[in-house]
Amino acid sequence: MKFPRVSIVMPVYNRGYILEKILYYLTLQDYENIEYVIVDDGSTDNTSEIVKKFPKIKYIYRENGGCAAARNTGIKNSTGDIILFVDSDVFVPQDLARIHVKYHLKFPRAIVQGQIIRIIRIEDAFRQKFSIYDYSRSFFDTANVSVRKKDLENVGGFDEINFKKGWEDLDIGIRLLKDGVKVKRIIREGYVWHYEGDYSKKSILDFFEDRVREGKASVDFLKKYPTFQAKMMTMATPFFLWLSEKIFNKEFYKSDEFFDKIRKLIEKGEISKAISKVRFAGYCFHFEGIREKLKG
Repeated sequence: MKFPRVSIVMPVYNRGYILEKILYYLTLQDYENIEYVIVDDGSTDNTSEIVKKFPKIKYIYRENGGCAAARNTGIKNSTGDIILFVDSDVFVPQDLARIHVKYHLKFPRAIVQGQIIRIIRIEDAFRQKFSIYDYSRSFFDTANVSVRKKDLENVGGFDEINFKKGWEDLDIGIRLLKDGVKVKRIIREGYVWHYEGDYSKKSILDFFEDRVREGKASVDFLKKYPTFQAKMMTMATPFFLWLSEKIFNKEFYKSDEFFDKIRKLIEKGEISKAISKVRFAGYCFHFEGIREKLKG
């Protein structure tokens, strides 16, 4: 098929503060055979009013059930041959769908994974360059990944039961690999810009809380996949837990001294370095979540 239909699927939950900007750029795609599917996962803000401003968008509201359930709803209500997943805090360039299609035409059964540039200022979208701090080994990151719909259906979609609080993306990625789908990474094009919050003290603490939840969910992930690879992904092992106690200082990461260091890096324009330090600190709280889950 020369021009396969693409469905861009985006789950949304209470993103009213940024959603209009996100959707404006999303709907500028230069690929014609396309549809936009927004799944509102029970938002309590003005999300629905914002989406109504964009007539191109297919809007679906559902009761809150988590990202896995929302993405499954998007898949079921999509008409595309290719499902392109993006997140609701991601700025998308106008050629993204076309680039993903190019890879799918070359590789018929593929997880096409694009790179993500992390930003903390909205004005840096589309202008901040990819740096070493943005590099990720993830092979199924729903901020910028596409798969043929039939391959998603073959593996039963996202696991809504076991992974409501994280790891649903890697879970489906592993099942796709087992089904014979190969990972193909987009190189030197097709970037998206992920807005990580304004890096105020509150937004960083919220990020740490998210890492605690993901740490808890990683224990369930390891139970489902008790492999060496899964142990390396989750780091939910006695060795890593021991090592984390030697490396991390939880109280420091919640101190004014830490937030001052981050603020000074931002003031000096060292944005990627500031993001890297916060994400590194996030591992401390990932391990905290693991410990809490193991204690029951």
